[in-house]
Amino acid sequence: MPATRSDLHRDVKRGEILDAAETLLLRDGYDKTTMAAIARAAQVANNSVYWYFPSKDDLLAAVLRRRQERAFTEVADLTTSSLEERVLALLAQLDQVARLTSAVHERASHSAAVAEMHQAFHAAAEHDLVMAMVEGIHLHERKRDPAARNRLILWTLRRLVGASGEAAAPAP
Repeated sequence: MPATRSDLHRDVKRGEILDAAETLLLRDGYDKTTMAAIARAAQVANNSVYWYFPSKDDLLAAVLRRRQERAFTEVADLTTSSLEERVLALLAQLDQVARLTSAVHERASHSAAVAEMHQAFHAAAEHDLVMAMVEGIHLHERKRDPAARNRLILWTLRRLVGASGEAAAPAP
């Protein structure tokens, strides 16, 4: 009979599965990444992945939630930075998950786990108007040169943000 796994071992194994999933999802995209490939990369049995994550959507949401926590921690560390610098830091983080952006929007309509993660992302963003602009450009301008995209974002941001550094109220 197998030995009972400790909580630490479960946390380690879950982390290894998340690491493998993150690598494959970012490299190959959502559609081309299979649960079996994730199991192989994590060196666990296929059913082990399902033990920790009931579906590929649950695993996608967990990977992105973990990345979001890291990203927002890094951006929060920039509290003495300008809003422009924080937005550019957020864009750099979004660039790292660009292969998954359209999958998140598509899967959110089919998966509660992905929808909840996506809503949490928006809730955690500082300014809804700025976030909508950033996400819109990020999603729809995949081939844009990052430097050109950043210039566009900063140009727009300067027009939306008052001298106080707070987002201007939307027009009635």
